[in-house]
Amino acid sequence: MRERGDAGGYGGNGDGCLTVAVRMPARIVALVVVLPLRVAWDALMAAGRALGRAGGWLVRVLVVAPAVALWRYVLAPVGRAVVWAVRGLVRYLVVVPAVALWRYVLAPVGRAVVWLVHGLVRYVVVVPAVALWRYVLVPLGRASGAGAVWVLRALLAAPLAALYRHVLVPVAAGAAWLARWAVRALVVLPAVALWRYVLVPVTLAVAWLVRWVVVAPLLLLWRRVLVPVAREVRDALLVAWRVAGYVSRAVGRALKWLVTVVLVVPAAWVWRALVLPVWRPVRRAAAEARRAVHDALAAVRETVRGVRADLRTALTGAPRPVERGGRRGEPEGRNPQ
Repeated sequence: MRERGDAGGYGGNGDGCLTVAVRMPARIVALVVVLPLRVAWDALMAAGRALGRAGGWLVRVLVVAPAVALWRYVLAPVGRAVVWAVRGLVRYLVVVPAVALWRYVLAPVGRAVVWLVHGLVRYVVVVPAVALWRYVLVPLGRASGAGAVWVLRALLAAPLAALYRHVLVPVAAGAAWLARWAVRALVVLPAVALWRYVLVPVTLAVAWLVRWVVVAPLLLLWRRVLVPVAREVRDALLVAWRVAGYVSRAVGRALKWLVTVVLVVPAAWVWRALVLPVWRPVRRAAAEARRAVHDALAAVRETVRGVRADLRTALTGAPRPVERGGRRGEPEGRNPQ
């Protein structure tokens, strides 16, 4: 018997016969099911990485670079010029007149109105009300309060105190003792007897039956059947996933070599032999156009500065300030005309 057990009569590692019977079919089925899924998964991942790299390069070349150049050399300078012009117009057409109106008209008028209303309220309402309260209402209230307190004490407080002390307190004490005795005799003692002689024995008997009729068979089924079968299915899926990974990686390496030979090498030759000779003159022409746009925007900025200075001079009468970084060939303290 010992030699049979050591040789693995029920499974070489001490497993049961159910485990041995489930192990090999589960691994075969798992390999047949998992292998196509693993190959498809690895192929989708490789295709997704390739498409992501190509799409990122196309987006950078065709969308991001033109959009950045358009923003940097066209939209941003034009926007700054428009903002400068609008800010100057708003300041000298709206803000300065509004500040002057508030400082020299509305604020003095408002302070005068507040001082007038304060004086009227103080001498027409507050002073007469204080005098009426201090010399009429307070003495009258004190006299009325003293009389009302004496009447309430003589007619209500003394009879109510006697009623509470000699009637209500003894009646409440007797009612409390009677209620406590009734609750003990009618509720507490029957409930204790019911718990001690009925509920506890019935609960113990039901617990014993549930333990040996339900819990013990379920525990035996869990330990001897469900756990071994689940363990073997898990091991089979893991083994099948590893084997499918080896196969999928071999297929992926073969496809990578084929794509390199069929697509990447011809595409690289086309890029070096055809695209680059055309792309370099186009890039030089784009650089020349960008410089021309930059010079035009610089001229627009200079014109906007001159218009803003003329507008400031027309609105405020102040002398035209010297432009920062002035023009070439002009002295620093001279106003451009």
